[in-house]
Amino acid sequence: MKSNTPSEESQLQAVMIYAADLELEVDRLRRRDCFLEQEARRYIRQVLQLCNDDASPREKSGPLPRIAASCEEFAGVLRDLSDPTGYHPAFDQVTAVAVRPMIEQVFRWQQRLSGVGGAVLRLDLETEHVTWFPARLRHILDNLISNALRFPDRSKGEIRVGLSLRSRPEGYEFQVADNGLGKPSEQISSLVEFFYRAAPIRAANLDVGFAVVKLLVEQCCGSITVTAGEGQGTNVTVLLPRFDLDDYID
Repeated sequence: MKSNTPSEESQLQAVMIYAADLELEVDRLRRRDCFLEQEARRYIRQVLQLCNDDASPREKSGPLPRIAASCEEFAGVLRDLSDPTGYHPAFDQVTAVAVRPMIEQVFRWQQRLSGVGGAVLRLDLETEHVTWFPARLRHILDNLISNALRFPDRSKGEIRVGLSLRSRPEGYEFQVADNGLGKPSEQISSLVEFFYRAAPIRAANLDVGFAVVKLLVEQCCGSITVTAGEGQGTNVTVLLPRFDLDDYID
């Protein structure tokens, strides 16, 4: 086995020190966020209690009910931002992931970001759990659902996102379909290339979600297929290979 040269060893040591510092910083920011979340929830409870104590039965449309409604909405935002226990973003190891609550949380959050509050999520899950990388799966679902809500067709009435999950011998098949505006078929191939272009293009709010998913999926030896038609919505199928519980993302 070839040994590292002194220069290589010093570079490796520097990288390890940097990685350790980075992990400590991620942990510090996470603990700070947890503290801020706890404090926000505490103040929300206090304000709601004050509103309930001071509001008379006749004050149905006064300021206190509106304040209480705003607090409830903010509490919902906090719930949607909370990561499930054990899904630390700096420790992406294979584990059993409860997909339904993750999908529903991602969908609610993307509704807020897109402003499509009336959209409907329809789930068809063959299994409730997958054994996979939770942080990576969250990124994939975030981008797929974000793209599904990006171009709604309001003339169709219901804005709908369907997500199905099938357990295949070779892996897990996720399919996300929407009834939005869709895209001409000739644009699909160019969509997945945006991510590899210069940063200003990505910063211009172009549709890079497919490219992000493609990058994440192919790094795990999976596959992605995108079909769409103008006015017919978009359908994305992602096949994620199976991994063992002791696997990590390098």
